[in-house]
This record gives sequence, C-alpha cells and structure tokens, in this order.
Amino acid sequence: MPDLLPFISDFWLSLIAPHIAYWAVSMFFHCIDVFDLFPQHRLHTPEEITQRNLVTRFQVLRDVIAEQILQIGTSAVLNLTEAQQMTGMEDYDVGVWATRIRVAQRALPAILGMLGLNAASISKNMAASHPLLAGALAGGHYPFLTTQLDGISGAQVPAFAMWEIVVAKAIYWVIIPTFQVWVAVCFLDTWQYFWHRAMHVNKWMYSKSQKNAIFRAEPRY
Repeated sequence: MPDLLPFISDFWLSLIAPHIAYWAVSMFFHCIDVFDLFPQHRLHTPEEITQRNLVTRFQVLRDVIAEQILQIGTSAVLNLTEAQQMTGMEDYDVGVWATRIRVAQRALPAILGMLGLNAASISKNMAASHPLLAGALAGGHYPFLTTQLDGISGAQVPAFAMWEIVVAKAIYWVIIPTFQVWVAVCFLDTWQYFWHRAMHVNKWMYSKSQKNAIFRAEPRY
C-alpha cells in the first residue's frame, strides 16, 4: 500500500500525527485560557481555578513528554510487528461480499414460507415488471444477468446484480470500517474511564495524577 503522503512514510506519520494534533488542540485551549476568551462558557469560575493545586508548566511539559515518548515507543513496536499492508484485493473482497449476499438470498423463500407466503408464485408474477426483485424472492436466481468471460470466446457467465455490488461495497467500505472504529472507540473509552476513575478513587494514584491536572484540562469549557 502506498504511503498516504509522498514526503513521509506511514510508519512515521502514524507516530507523530496524533501528537501534533494533541499539541495543536492543547495550544488552542491554552490561548482561550490565556486571553480569557468566551468567559461565559467556563465550567469553573476563576475562584475555583485558583484553589486548585496546580503545578508548574515545566512539570506538566516534562511529564507529558515522558508519556508521549512511551506512547511513540509502543506505537512503533505495534507497527513493526504488524504485517505489511497490501492493496489490490479490494475488488476481490467486494466480490466475496457480493457472493455472500447472493448466497444469503437462498433463505428468502424459506423465510417467506414461514410467514405463509409462496415465494415462487410471487416471484413468477413479478418477473416481468420487477425482474430483480423477482430474482431475489426466488432465492437469488437471476438467469438474465450474465457477462462475457473474455473478449475472444464470447462465453457468458453469471453476473451480480447492481444492487448486490452496491450493498457489498457499502459493507466493505462503510459498515465494516465503521464497526471497527466503534469497537476501538468503545475499548479505548472504557479503558480511559476506569483508569480515570481509579485515579480518583485510589488516594495514591490521585495524588500522582494531580501533576497532570492542568494539562489534561478537565476541560474548563
């Protein structure tokens, strides 16, 4: 798989991009705090903020850099142990999903039969006006959908319906990636929640975590 950007490899981009975003967002909120922008949206009053046991910016910078070095090292190890990402199989993978969709249609007649409907009769009545729907009701039977095997022999082979390809692409390019991101976010958010909660419940962890309180922001807005 080619690199996302021509001037840097994906390996290094994956290591530094999250931290660039992290510091950019942090500086944005820092400017809001320093210049007292949007004071009407503050979650905490200036009096509450002054009562906090805040550490110096140097201490915060030191601890955050140490944490980010650990994160970069972990990311590097994970990247180096992963198999190299390849490309060129996308059309095949979409075809696999289209095949699964075609096979899944075989269950439609049985499902309709459980509801008291005769799928074969309905399919036959709709064959002229709605051939694709009729083919789906018949269990994925589309004898009229063919394509040439090659340009020489002229042999005809079965083909997928357009809706099968569209659904297969939606599954491959949208539904599966969305589900993967959702699982990753749930895993990370759950870990962050219970780790953060432990830092508040455990007295020793709470005392140590206060060093990062100002940087992690416990967002004031």
